[in-house]
Amino acid sequence: MEAFTILFIIAAVAAVWVWVKKSQKNSPKQAANELEPKLDQYHQAISATAQRLVEIINESLKIANESKNADTKVSRLDVAKKRLEELKKLSDEHSFIKLTQLSKVEQSIADLEQEFLQAQYREAAEGNMRGQELEKEGNVDAAILEYERLLEEGVDTPFTYRRLAIIYSKRKETDEELRVLRAAIKNIPVENSTHYKWFAERLAKK
Repeated sequence: MEAFTILFIIAAVAAVWVWVKKSQKNSPKQAANELEPKLDQYHQAISATAQRLVEIINESLKIANESKNADTKVSRLDVAKKRLEELKKLSDEHSFIKLTQLSKVEQSIADLEQEFLQAQYREAAEGNMRGQELEKEGNVDAAILEYERLLEEGVDTPFTYRRLAIIYSKRKETDEELRVLRAAIKNIPVENSTHYKWFAERLAKK
């Protein structure tokens, strides 16, 4: 199901294309010849902008699907949504830009939003961000509470467990560190090999 979703979303976004149609002017031939280079340059600039937005949407949704990091998945989905709105606005403002498959792309984004909601990716991303900010402010105890809250919810974001494990390690609270490492092994998918390996190796050394 996941592979199908990825292919569908990528194909759907790739299907958003830009069609540039030169304006027709009922003017003398000489005047038209003088105007055409400027029109071409204008069309090309707008078209290039639109095409770049399409590429960003494509890449962002691809990363949102394939990344194993909740923070990355959420941030790239937000980028795709923002750029799609810019593309739609560009299309509204310039009649020579036509978008196809727009409804399917929007539905794909809505499906991802629902998937992320059920998996608590956005909540985990926001919690990790708050914890990180608290650490930077020197309020480590509050950061621990933020990370522990996410741990209790069983999130699968490696960042949460890594920060907790490192904090407890620095505090020489070995039992707490072991608890976090075991929770990480339980909740982080084995497919997330790089991060999973980090926790497994750290646990093995204890």
